[in-house]
Amino acid sequence: MHEQHKRSTVTSLFTVFLFSLLAQSDDGSVSSSKTPITGQLLQEANREPLPYAMVALYNEQDSNLVNSALSSDQGWFRMEAAPGKYYAEINFIGYEDRTIPSIEVQKNLDSLQLGQVFLKSDAIALEEVTVTAEKSQMQLKLDRRVFNVGEDLSNSGSNAADILDRVPSVTVDPEGNVSLRGSQGVRILVNGKPSGLLSSGETEALLRMQGDIIESVEIITNPSARYEAEGEAGIINLILKKNKEKGFNGSFGLTAGRPDNYGASYSLNLRRSDFNFFSNFGMDYRKTPGGGWSEQRFFTGGALSTFYRSETEQTRGGVGGYLQLGTDWNIDQGLLLTGALLFRKGQDKNDAFVTYEDFNPEGATISFTERDVAESENEYNLEGSLNLKKTFDDPDHTWTTTITYIVDDDTELADYVQKTDTLGALILQRSSNTEDELNFLLQSDYIKPINENGRLEAGMRIALRKVNNDFMVEESDDGTFEALDNFDDQLEYLEDIYAAYFMIGDEFGKIGLQAGLRAEYSDISATLQKINSSNEQNYLSFFPSASVSYKFSGENQLQLSYSRRLSRPYFRSLLPFSNYNDPRNNNIGNPNLRPEFTHSLETGYLNYFTKGSYLVSVYYRHTDGVIEEIILPAEDGTAIEYPVNLSTRNAYGVEMNFSYDLTDQWDMNTDLNFFRSMIDGMFEGVQYTNDTYAMLGRLTTNYDIGQVAEIQASFNYLAPQRTTQGRRLSSYNFDLAASMDVLKNRGTLTLSARDIFNTRVRRSIIDQIDYRAESSFQWRRRQGIVLSFNYRINQEKSEK
Repeated sequence: MHEQHKRSTVTSLFTVFLFSLLAQSDDGSVSSSKTPITGQLLQEANREPLPYAMVALYNEQDSNLVNSALSSDQGWFRMEAAPGKYYAEINFIGYEDRTIPSIEVQKNLDSLQLGQVFLKSDAIALEEVTVTAEKSQMQLKLDRRVFNVGEDLSNSGSNAADILDRVPSVTVDPEGNVSLRGSQGVRILVNGKPSGLLSSGETEALLRMQGDIIESVEIITNPSARYEAEGEAGIINLILKKNKEKGFNGSFGLTAGRPDNYGASYSLNLRRSDFNFFSNFGMDYRKTPGGGWSEQRFFTGGALSTFYRSETEQTRGGVGGYLQLGTDWNIDQGLLLTGALLFRKGQDKNDAFVTYEDFNPEGATISFTERDVAESENEYNLEGSLNLKKTFDDPDHTWTTTITYIVDDDTELADYVQKTDTLGALILQRSSNTEDELNFLLQSDYIKPINENGRLEAGMRIALRKVNNDFMVEESDDGTFEALDNFDDQLEYLEDIYAAYFMIGDEFGKIGLQAGLRAEYSDISATLQKINSSNEQNYLSFFPSASVSYKFSGENQLQLSYSRRLSRPYFRSLLPFSNYNDPRNNNIGNPNLRPEFTHSLETGYLNYFTKGSYLVSVYYRHTDGVIEEIILPAEDGTAIEYPVNLSTRNAYGVEMNFSYDLTDQWDMNTDLNFFRSMIDGMFEGVQYTNDTYAMLGRLTTNYDIGQVAEIQASFNYLAPQRTTQGRRLSSYNFDLAASMDVLKNRGTLTLSARDIFNTRVRRSIIDQIDYRAESSFQWRRRQGIVLSFNYRINQEKSEK
């Protein structure tokens, strides 16, 4: 009986939610004159009003949905219907369904009063609806996996970079660089498209983006032709919260932690008749220490010529916030318009203190240098988007068009004061780096069912991007600042991408087939205006994709997929200047970089069993034109990090995701990724090769204490691996978290301790004939403790 009740509740809720968007007018066979139908919903237990419950009116003859309404704060509801015979269904999560039969609307009736309607609480129904959603924590679809990140306790009060670092297949190194299965050639999207939340560059933007607004993360390791071809390792799609299931709902959050981490946020949703309004807001103050050390040795003819050690202490962070406002408008039956506006602003103050101790070949100190860096960064971003979706008679037959416009402005100013004990005068320097960016996106997608299980898809995409970057480093000469050679120019970067795709898929019994082809024309130019140097790239590329799946009993399935992808160089990789904090170790861009092209093949098997599930994936990637960051030592005892296109990379591996309920209160989840990567290439007559075996591992366990508390422990490990010039050493971290429900389960307190032993450090060794270096560095220290509070309004807590 409970199983039937569960199906009835879920089916009714889904039906009402979907078709209430589409119901705009009565069937043409009835009169156009409508009569108001009113009533009041009350809770049977205490006779209090029941707000924001769904009331649906159906035609008695054919059970077609005629109209629907949400109850007000005081439980009142009102809807209209033409003369005829109807029945009403009332659904609200946590309450038994209620049906009102035999509702007759007569002609010339001013109004029809249904009076007070009582609903009985149903805890069993609520529990079963929650359990139904349990398996959706990890779903294997034709082209993606979905992870509900809200279930991880340690995500509370986190930024987007921290959340991604806890998603299977994804790693975020101590400097904030995101990798998917060991490759940084990954494309990050928000709600399936580029977003102003990431316009400032993925690393800094993810550190700034509050995790409270993220509902789930999609990992698309082998994207189909539907998706843009960017990202040779795949796509990470962040899905933001926007709840439309009930009338008014939302949540408020507060965060406090050390190092300085204070924030407030909300996510709200209001649905009224044909409109759904949503808003997200967040503001925070973060100040995080970081730093590290390095030792660098330069050799001439095999003999040590220069040797120094540097140490860096820094703090980074400041105040930032965002506000998103949007609405869904059901214009007509099957026609939905969504508009959203996002504003984001940040102001950071970053300080660093760098010391250099120089030694002679015998190891004796010859000089000591101190360098103070004071940097300010101001950024604002504005994004507007419109999305029009037409749903035809078949709900799977849709046409969607999206327009997005993004404006971003980022200005970095820095002052440098350097003092060497063997020199009397101070060296005074300053730098400015201004980046203005415009993005325009037009995308249209059409989906047409061709039989019961098959469908045809086609679409187009235009993405236009313009970046103006002015940079300059000046040094004082007797009180007058003059620009340094090679550090004064203006870059204009233009990137226009025109794409179209076609896909077809169908199911033949237990076998599913899908194939597609995407064409992209890229028109890209990077111009250094002061030295009049330009690099233009124009190319037409085709990206086929295909997948085959086989469904076993239940939801278990096997999948084989192929796709061709590319990774265009990020415009900062083309820029000759990044920052001047450490003049002995500069990151220099390469304006002649070309894109990487990758062939990707993958097979995966997902199996659900009584107490858990497991997913096993085997993958292979072949990449041409690999972009690799190499270290080039100079004769003056400095080094530059320079991106170049090498020849090829072959990578293959096995990934395993496993979840298991040890008891009713205790569960565990693990992710293991074993891979081999082989790189072969040459630059300026030097051979750069690499053959490495490595693994990534993550283990998380949760234990429920009664019905209101939970504790969680997690361990992450990144094995050492070889690079083209040396090796990167292992790193690991251990996190703890606990939560407790308060205020009648409307609020949740969460306390989390991250990187308890402060072991999340990037350690590397470079070992070349003329240059050897060893370093240990944290861009931002992850170790800390965070207390967060989340309060829910008309929302049930997300369950595991």
